[in-house]
Amino acid sequence: MARFNNLPNNHLKYPRNIFPPEEVTVEGKKWTLYRASFPNLYSLYDYLKSDPETNSVVFKTLQSEENSEKQSGKPYSEALEDLLKQDDEEYEKFIKLEGSINGAIKAETSKYQTVMSVQGGYLNVPAYVAGDPLCYERVERVKKPKFIKMHVLISYSGSTVKSQVENRAIIIASIIKALESAGYSVDLNAFELSKLFNELECTTINIKRHGESMKMTDLYKILCHIEFFRRLLFRVIETLDVQECWNQGYGRKCTREFTEEFFKMGKDDIYFDQPSKMGIHGYSKAEDFESVIDYLNLRDKIDVEKAKEDFRREDVKLKLKRSNN
Repeated sequence: MARFNNLPNNHLKYPRNIFPPEEVTVEGKKWTLYRASFPNLYSLYDYLKSDPETNSVVFKTLQSEENSEKQSGKPYSEALEDLLKQDDEEYEKFIKLEGSINGAIKAETSKYQTVMSVQGGYLNVPAYVAGDPLCYERVERVKKPKFIKMHVLISYSGSTVKSQVENRAIIIASIIKALESAGYSVDLNAFELSKLFNELECTTINIKRHGESMKMTDLYKILCHIEFFRRLLFRVIETLDVQECWNQGYGRKCTREFTEEFFKMGKDDIYFDQPSKMGIHGYSKAEDFESVIDYLNLRDKIDVEKAKEDFRREDVKLKLKRSNN
């Protein structure tokens, strides 16, 4: 870990966002972990805007700036300022699409309990005769909090196309809002996790905690803008003290099994993988949606056929629009 000198050591300058290298064990192997964490997009913006020192030992060329717009989206400086930008026309389209499955949540059987009180409800004669002040009873619906932890992988392979990225984002947003409408409390953590030889890089961005309202603009910027990953998160990686040849591809994506062990995910946690791994091809939102539901094993919570009908209507509208153009 001390192989190179002149590393940026940003964990000393930005201790709230960048952490010192540490040793972790995943799948029986020891790794050196380089970790960055941001509680929200404003924190990420402040970090990058401060122009932290990059790891010039490893990254002779900064792909966050040098990659073509065709491959990586808007230029780095523009992508950074977009983090603070107000809603645009594309976001409005996203919002209209993401509500497609709110009516497709399967209702759960309600549970009830009898509550005794000093008044109201029905008189319990035996309790009244016995002189019990709590002689009235009423039936109340039992509402137990239902918590779901979601992990959303931000990164994806270089062969992933824009329609795959957009369909995945719409499906994720729809599932989140639908579950919340059904009474679930959702905690959403977005992350990038890559490995190279004996090193791991992990960047996390908290989008939503239990009890907080969903900031759809944040979700949109993180999941729909390809430059968010290929510009902004690349820059975060370029500021870490990694020592292997990360400049050649910026690491390899970790498998679902590796990721679940790394984050110590619970059996009820939901993990959104990169589009291709979830069967998202980008041609049909309806078919992509069904593939995701099967991947996540959520058929017990969502009426797939009802949701597919809604998505099919959107697919038809999109085809008509393309044919008219």
